[in-house]
Amino acid sequence: MTAVETYKFSNGLKLIVEKLPKCKSTGIAVGFPVGGRTENAKVSGISHYLEHMIFKGTKTVKNTDAAFKQVGANVNADTEVDSTVYVAECPKENALKTLGLWLQFLSEASIDHEEFERERGVILSEYFITEDNPDILVEKNIWLSLFKGHPLASTVIGTEDTIKAISHSDMLNYFRFWYHPSNAVIWVSGDLTIDRLINVVEQQRDWTRQGAATVSYRTFKPKGPATIVLHRKNKLVQIGLALSSPSHSDQERASLQILGSMLSSGQSSILRRKLILEGEFTDRLRTVASSFRESGILLASFAVQPSKVRKVVAILSETVRDLRENTVRFKENFENARSHAVGSFSTEIDVRMMWRAIQGAWETLRRDHCSWDELISSLDSLSFEQFKDNVVEITQPERMTLVLAGNVKRGAATAAHW
Repeated sequence: MTAVETYKFSNGLKLIVEKLPKCKSTGIAVGFPVGGRTENAKVSGISHYLEHMIFKGTKTVKNTDAAFKQVGANVNADTEVDSTVYVAECPKENALKTLGLWLQFLSEASIDHEEFERERGVILSEYFITEDNPDILVEKNIWLSLFKGHPLASTVIGTEDTIKAISHSDMLNYFRFWYHPSNAVIWVSGDLTIDRLINVVEQQRDWTRQGAATVSYRTFKPKGPATIVLHRKNKLVQIGLALSSPSHSDQERASLQILGSMLSSGQSSILRRKLILEGEFTDRLRTVASSFRESGILLASFAVQPSKVRKVVAILSETVRDLRENTVRFKENFENARSHAVGSFSTEIDVRMMWRAIQGAWETLRRDHCSWDELISSLDSLSFEQFKDNVVEITQPERMTLVLAGNVKRGAATAAHW
């Protein structure tokens, strides 16, 4: 078990330290509950755009990359539908300096007008890449369809029109409104005492100011099933299927992860095995499970030959129906998938400090706390009966969205019978 210590400043800012004795590197993440869900439709993509602008520096520090390199820190950032997290991995002896740099850049970002306009071209290029990549294109449309009418219905990157429409004043107002320390979470993984980290924060006056904008959350009501066909001139057709869970409870979260492993992990997995028997190359079959405050999502994605789309869609819907109606037949698969899910998660959090820190910040923003032991325990302790009940709910037709992108023949999507 790892020891986790939390300190809450008077303005609401949370500092969490995961104590890892004798660890020579440190992972640092600073996160805000800001993403696609907090955006006005007219400025869709502004959270991701702002993430880029933070790296452009302040009035006194123009080169953030050089500043981080001086302390041996590797840095990155990620914008999701519900959060934006800035992360660093650095030597233990430079952790306090690295945290100080992030706090400075996140509170003093100059968001220079000329830099802002130059970066618009970079953002547009990233957007066009997502439109040309069938895998990403499918995922974007799944989010828009599965969560239609709800704040989670976001592509994060926005559209060509909204990226072009975001003004410099829009950006400044958004930054000042949402990047408030009261909204933030600071997560540190390493061999450090919390007192020294508190001191770093308190030295930055901007990080102790009061007041904040709050995020409102509302119940997600599924409206599926939905099928979307995106016609593209690709040699393969990308298929994506998403399922949603009613909440972000530990049981439902664990069920999504285990169901994902059951569908795709290993040559003996349910869906992979069926695709192999159909003669399809399945190395690109992947499943991703995510949990947010109002719902969870399981996304399965893979590519097939255009001539086999109808047959594969039928296999996919048959597999989902079978899981819902005959779950008891899959108890052995459940045990194997649970072991795989526990092993995969344990390996992931041990791989890199940077990943560990960003995951810790995500978990805290979404669930108000994070415990690796609790997350692993929720997988280990989930009974088959609990899994069965959750799968019956998760695989209900109204909780599904199917997206096909590529040279899809007419009528191919109609093979889906949920």
